[in-house]
Amino acid sequence: MNIFLISPNSPYESIGGVERYLINFIKYCETQSFETIVLVPGFGDEQTIKQGSVTIYFSKYLAQHANTSTKENAHSFAEEVKTILETHSIGVICAENFHLGVPAAFSLQLNMIAALKNIPIVLKLHSFAATELQTELVNQLMWKRISCVSKSVAGDCFRKGADINILSTDYLGVDREAFKEDTEAGAKLRQMLDLMPEHKIVLTASRIILGRKDILKQKGIINTVKAFSKLTSRYPDLRLVIAVGRPPESLKHEFDAAHKMLLGYLKLHDVAAKTIVRKFQLEEMALVYQGSDVFVLPSENETFGQVFIEAMACGLPVIGTNVGGIPEIISDKRNGYLIPPNDATVLAQRIESIINDTEVRENFIKAGKKSVTQKFDSKQQFIKYIEVLNSVADTKTS
Repeated sequence: MNIFLISPNSPYESIGGVERYLINFIKYCETQSFETIVLVPGFGDEQTIKQGSVTIYFSKYLAQHANTSTKENAHSFAEEVKTILETHSIGVICAENFHLGVPAAFSLQLNMIAALKNIPIVLKLHSFAATELQTELVNQLMWKRISCVSKSVAGDCFRKGADINILSTDYLGVDREAFKEDTEAGAKLRQMLDLMPEHKIVLTASRIILGRKDILKQKGIINTVKAFSKLTSRYPDLRLVIAVGRPPESLKHEFDAAHKMLLGYLKLHDVAAKTIVRKFQLEEMALVYQGSDVFVLPSENETFGQVFIEAMACGLPVIGTNVGGIPEIISDKRNGYLIPPNDATVLAQRIESIINDTEVRENFIKAGKKSVTQKFDSKQQFIKYIEVLNSVADTKTS
């Protein structure tokens, strides 16, 4: 069974949860006996990449910077898909976040082509269906399986009318070869950030825009700044590091506006001098987790929370909110803290607890690494997911 994965998010353009998943999936599939074809956005001048058993194509029509009409882009995208299907023998198509990552015309075109070619499609949901149109795209098209990144997403789909018989929860995972504990990372990170050895680091990591929208509040970044401001007078050596996700080049203006707003909030709460805002490369993130003292992401909602399992794998205690898929990762007071969203006082108290209480900290680190090993190892998750795809491919009618 050969796989054709199509994603409107590209790890070559930006870094977020979906892009991290794609990197891990490509790395896993490179050494497998089956062929994996990947189609991601591009500028139209990229060369096709061959990595082991994986072939990566780039589509300028999937990209947000495409300057032609949606109708024209959808038609050209369909022609690209047909060409790839004629070139490669495909057993199953995986459409990543096609309910919201692309205009509806793309999902319709893909479904029609797959039906004509008799190839089953799996819709993988990394995000909730937030509008009536998105819900209808999930419920009414000819997906053979709807794969959700958390039970929270699956439950949301079911409540909105999705067929329970084609719903599944297939967790994302973390590459434990790349994300692991390193006792020497603290000194390396402080040197990179021009900090002193005695500085304690509170880390948060997130996108700050979603499409063209500022999501500082939704991701809990403003709440984190407020909580941090409550601690700085009592803990003068405390520092806040905000690792922001790199945006696509086409959204640079929106990113710059959100970045400027974030810097304004830091000044508003009088913590600018003790806060570092930086875009890290993905390969740097393991060091950032390893060298920090506590990770926080108090989102208002979160479908899963890839950053939590990355932090846990690196031996970093975590604080998240009791919303969305986060409680499927964090069990309160066992492998981290769960708090209500938009409560800066409780967040500050939990940060203080982890910084001051060595026993709590060590218990969270130990339990967090165990959770990742047992439940969120990317290799084990992909083995299970390939079994799901094989079962879907077997439904192909003769």
